[in-house]
Amino acid sequence: MDTDKKLSAEELAELRRQLKRELAGEIEDRPKSDDTDDESSPLFVESKVVTVSIAEDQMSASVTLSVPLGNELYNVPEIIRELRANKVVLGIQSQVIMEMVNLGQYETETVVAVGKEVVPGVEGYYEFLVDMEEHKTPEIREDGTVDYTAVGKLTNVAEGDKIAIYHPAVQGTRGFTVCGAELLPKFAKDLPVLRGKFISHNEEFEYFATRDGRISYSNYNVEILDVYEINEDITLNFGKVEFYGDIIINGNVETGSSIRAGRNITINGTVANARISAGGDITLTRGIQGNGQGRVTTRGNVFAEFIEYAVVEAAGDVFSNYILESNVSAGGKLIADGNRGSVIGGTVHGLLGVEIKNAGTKIEQRTVIHAGFKQEDYHRFSELSKQENAINNNLANLVGELSDLLKIARERGLNGSQKEEVARLNEKKDEAYAELDSISLKKKELGEKMAKSAGAAIVVKGEVNCNTVITIDAAATIIGKTETYLKYLCRNDEIVRRTI
Repeated sequence: MDTDKKLSAEELAELRRQLKRELAGEIEDRPKSDDTDDESSPLFVESKVVTVSIAEDQMSASVTLSVPLGNELYNVPEIIRELRANKVVLGIQSQVIMEMVNLGQYETETVVAVGKEVVPGVEGYYEFLVDMEEHKTPEIREDGTVDYTAVGKLTNVAEGDKIAIYHPAVQGTRGFTVCGAELLPKFAKDLPVLRGKFISHNEEFEYFATRDGRISYSNYNVEILDVYEINEDITLNFGKVEFYGDIIINGNVETGSSIRAGRNITINGTVANARISAGGDITLTRGIQGNGQGRVTTRGNVFAEFIEYAVVEAAGDVFSNYILESNVSAGGKLIADGNRGSVIGGTVHGLLGVEIKNAGTKIEQRTVIHAGFKQEDYHRFSELSKQENAINNNLANLVGELSDLLKIARERGLNGSQKEEVARLNEKKDEAYAELDSISLKKKELGEKMAKSAGAAIVVKGEVNCNTVITIDAAATIIGKTETYLKYLCRNDEIVRRTI
């Protein structure tokens, strides 16, 4: 039978008559028995059957009605009783059941109970109205070079600017299954309140700047930094530039100039043979031509269009399009992997690794690329260990001499010169312990640095030319012929290659 096709009233009546005749004939053919009227007897046939099906996730339940015999008809209460007998207690749709009964929907599985899905909550979040991201993704220019100088830019704000709106957490709505189980939504958490000296907020959770400056954000702490902006070239006549906050120079920095900032430095002009030092990041939008004497040092990162004939030392990362005949050291990574990113001549170092496009030149200009722990750091660690041993030996002698004098003091007392000697030895002992503490701290720093650099690699996404020195930790190799697209690693104190 096509169960999807609804039967007409005439067809249903004929079907009932046929079933009734077949049932009567089957009963007449069977032996008579005293218990034929017992509903538990095999001879008893139910005139109406309600089949209940529950979804695996218990979020819905369906009913299938058999074709009733004789003049028997279904009613809504008996179907609901059958649902409850099968533990379907919630989400029952009486209107759907009534339609089934009225329309005679037989031998068709119909959903008659539906659970309620959990409505998830929304975590609290901040809508920032100014760009809070300090380190952004570098921009690729049309010529393939990379604008690393856009990475470290901060946003300027004015007093009264709205900087953020907080949207509190909204808790979700509970749900249930058709079998009565309660479904609980995950608790939506609120975020901490923004902190900072120069911000305020109102009852609508709107945050405002209370002074002009450059905005910086980290871990729910907002700083609005003082900015010293100079709209002219820095020459020897200008004098030394020093400021505890940020410095922005919208001009060139000429030979002999000195610039020092407590936080970030941004120079939107060329930089010649100058000394630049910062506690934060240094951004050189038009690079540096150091003429062999220019020096850049920072406890943050360096972002430069190019670096030529200069010394650059950064505790963080160094990003540049190309580096020419310079000595560059990064406490993080050194990256020059734009379309024309190259390191030509000089020495570059990245404690955590180096990623460049090309190394060296076709004319075999000596170029040193180093990653990992520096050789001089190994020597320094070894030297500190020797100093530590020497001080410990000296300390043992001092303690021995003091023990002898203290023994004399217990036996017969000390004269004036012996008392002075005890004081001198105690002073020397204190100095020795102070030196040991200092050496221990330095060795610890070097040990942490060594652990941090573990697994450092040199990745070249183009060519490594002849006479390029690849060195990782204490291992080194000189490239004898041009190599391409390689990752260099240190394994068992030897340089190994992996294709990329």
